Amino acid sequence: MEKKQKVVKKLSSIPDIPGVYLMKDKEGRVIYVGKAVSLKKRLASYFYQTDTSPKNLSLISSIHNFDFIPVSSDAEALVLENILIKKYQPRYNINLKDDKSYPFVKITKERFPSIRVVREQQDGKSMYFGPFTNVELIKGVLKFIRRYYPVRSCRYNLEKKKVRLCTQYYIKRCAGPCEGKITEEDYNKLVDGVTSFFEGNYKRFTRELKKQLNDAIKSREFERADEIKRRLFMLDEMKKRFPLRDEKALFAYGESNVLPGLKDILHLERIPYHIEGYDISNIQGDLATGCKVSFKGGTADKDNYRRYRIKFVEGIDDCRMLEEVLTRRFDSEEERKEVPDLILVDGGKAQLNTAIRTLKRMGVDDIPVVSLAKREEEIYVRGSKEPLQLKKDSPELHLLQAIRNEAHRFAVSYHRKLRSEKIRNG
Repeated sequence: MEKKQKVVKKLSSIPDIPGVYLMKDKEGRVIYVGKAVSLKKRLASYFYQTDTSPKNLSLISSIHNFDFIPVSSDAEALVLENILIKKYQPRYNINLKDDKSYPFVKITKERFPSIRVVREQQDGKSMYFGPFTNVELIKGVLKFIRRYYPVRSCRYNLEKKKVRLCTQYYIKRCAGPCEGKITEEDYNKLVDGVTSFFEGNYKRFTRELKKQLNDAIKSREFERADEIKRRLFMLDEMKKRFPLRDEKALFAYGESNVLPGLKDILHLERIPYHIEGYDISNIQGDLATGCKVSFKGGTADKDNYRRYRIKFVEGIDDCRMLEEVLTRRFDSEEERKEVPDLILVDGGKAQLNTAIRTLKRMGVDDIPVVSLAKREEEIYVRGSKEPLQLKKDSPELHLLQAIRNEAHRFAVSYHRKLRSEKIRNG
């Protein structure tokens, strides 16, 4: 009974967000790792027995506690689930430990590699990514990627057998290496693009593509330049739909489980899955700007960044400028459709009090707000006279610093842009 009450109480605090969950036995061992688009719904399905399969009933009888890790997307949940299964080897994930049971993405070791989804023992030569629990998702990923990086998916050995062009070439899903339609060097650039996605190495490959684009424009190869532009667009789209963090960064984030930790440290009612950071940039009050950055699941959500040109404050007054930015952020029903779980402002007690007062005036004073002062990295919270000081190696402090620093970078970049425009225009 005590176990059930503990679990039910914990269930009530779980938000409707994507993430990974870890079921534990009475010794604290991880016995099952799963992922969910909605942690709240998925975990409730276990304990309210909407799933009554024999495996699930056996699992439930062994569960004494559980943890969960919020992430930024379903795809990040998929990747982190895979990482944690490999680490803990939970007994109820026995199928995932068998390389033949779940699909991998395989890139063959050939002069013109092929890429496909397989269920097989690894051959020791090819490159494998996975295993993946959602075969339809991973097939959809490959289908999308091959629109921009037309790597072949056939099983033919092009060194041993003469192959003719097939439908995949004519619908632009294959570059046609079988009939020499692409050089080996250019083909392997396509393979590098696919590999970069599965390694989470967007930044490096984006830089490489931009270099290729400049070379194509300089040599007046405009058709090739258009293709490279499409691939850059594809990378941007993939970053929105799939993981932004590479496997190492995602593992470190999952190990620290920073968002539940931040909830406890700041005594919040809910996990701060969505955090907005605010900063002001001005030099002697000239061309002052403010900005909002957004983080979801511990990583930047750049589609929800906003820039503000300060309109109503003259001179140097950071607090009044912050008040203007927050007022404009919450000044309409449209703007209040999505509100964060936590607001972080750059500064000390004065900035915190300004934010609290402004949010109350705008009718959104139920949003928790804290400020982070640069000099001593002190965290000022509502209702406390003394600031919090976390250890320098605290992952919770590192996340707040990352949000504060990103807000500062974004505000300064806008300020510099306005100054450059002013100089150009005289």
